[in-house]
Amino acid sequence: MNKTTAYFPAIIACAVFLTGCFFRPSPPTSEEQAEKVGQFIAEGGYAPAHSYAIDSIRETWRHDGQAVEISMLAPTAPGVYPLIIYLPGLGEHADGGRLWRETWAKAGYAVFSVQPLEIGEALKELGPMQGMGDDAGLPGPPEDERSPPGDNKSMPSKALRNSELHYLGHEHFSHESLNKRINHLLWAHAQLKLRSTSGKGLFAAADLSRLIVAGYDLGAQTAAAMIGEKSGADLSQAQDFKPLAAILFSPSVDMALGQVATRYKNISIPLLVVTGSEDDDPYGISSPYVRTAIWEYAPLGNKYLLLLNKGNHQLLAGSNLEHRQEPGSPQESSGKTGPGDAMPRFGGSFQGGGGPAGGPPPGGMMGGPPHGDRQDSEQDFKHIAAVFSVSSAFLDSIGKSDAVAQSWISGKPNHWLKKSSNLKMK
Repeated sequence: MNKTTAYFPAIIACAVFLTGCFFRPSPPTSEEQAEKVGQFIAEGGYAPAHSYAIDSIRETWRHDGQAVEISMLAPTAPGVYPLIIYLPGLGEHADGGRLWRETWAKAGYAVFSVQPLEIGEALKELGPMQGMGDDAGLPGPPEDERSPPGDNKSMPSKALRNSELHYLGHEHFSHESLNKRINHLLWAHAQLKLRSTSGKGLFAAADLSRLIVAGYDLGAQTAAAMIGEKSGADLSQAQDFKPLAAILFSPSVDMALGQVATRYKNISIPLLVVTGSEDDDPYGISSPYVRTAIWEYAPLGNKYLLLLNKGNHQLLAGSNLEHRQEPGSPQESSGKTGPGDAMPRFGGSFQGGGGPAGGPPPGGMMGGPPHGDRQDSEQDFKHIAAVFSVSSAFLDSIGKSDAVAQSWISGKPNHWLKKSSNLKMK
């Protein structure tokens, strides 16, 4: 054996090692994820008895001089279907939460999404971070958070983005902003009622007598106020808004407001809260450890808590099956903003707020790497399947009085969920 032959295996081994260092397996495609979700549900999850073909419309309405985006999904089959009003998160447009909304519509629900345009574009002003584009033109932090004269004026990009999100979050989660959103919601609900009773297009499919409200992030704050949270919101015009149940994804719990033990005692309707052990928001308002308070302190009776093990704020947006994007991917460079779209660009490059001071969270999307590996994706499809099954069973048990759905959700679904998630009920 000559020297070249002797060294050849070593060269191959070195090349394989280096290839493994620089190339990782590609994350699964949306088709692969969808197949995995379906397979996992088939192993013991809940699936609605029928899957409907659906249609959609998207419009922009005007209210009080402002644009209000709406999106409607409903089965194409003639008939009326229980109505779900979905409220997206901060920085999401009316088409936010696509995974959840399409799943519910295919299960036989009319899903009406409402979002003021100014909320949908609230994060649009945030430019790319250092190393990902030019930060010139980004708005600075609020005056009370600026460095005193003589300090280092070149604030690191990470700290700047932290400050911006902290400021925007507290602005839009404020009492004043909440009342504005409620006003838009009640007006949109009234407009939907007019279009439904007149038999206008897809709106005619909505059965407003069987109303369920759902929301994510900022939308969950609005939904919680509509079902009885003591938020000080003006509900004087909400007499006709009477939901049978509610689903809250990543609900906001601001501990600085106090009275947590009594804030939710008036929530008497059935409730499903969905959060995760790494559900840090980027605004420094809530943390994973307090989001369950709304379930813990709400009165007994048809209250469910779905806790996703290592589930993060981004996944709960329900934007797509491939929410862990590689840098430079189409979604990554699309310019979209919102908890389910733009924030993957920021993840791992700065620390989002994990407490009242907006400091680094203990973990989660904002504290981890910007995208996951195969192991993350395996966990993701189980989380998505869990949300699909649990939310569908919850909706069917309330909106359709389905005995099979009630039996499943009140049974022992944790045997199916295993260690990926945990469903609690009281």
